[in-house]
Amino acid sequence: MKLFSAIFISVIGGFILGIALSSIIGIFSVIFLNQPIGIKYLPFYTALLCAVVVPIWHNKVNTVKHS
Repeated sequence: MKLFSAIFISVIGGFILGIALSSIIGIFSVIFLNQPIGIKYLPFYTALLCAVVVPIWHNKVNTVKHS
């Protein structure tokens, strides 16, 4: 159950992180390049990445803690 909740929270957090990162990329591109650029579907990519990385990280922390 802890793993499922960690995956669920990481998907939500990754999506929010992707929105923030997309906004930062857009702002800096307008400032430095005078045109907006971005990565299409970045929030979905970061949500997927976080959903994969967090369980691996969670497993490593629990393995080290119990050893």
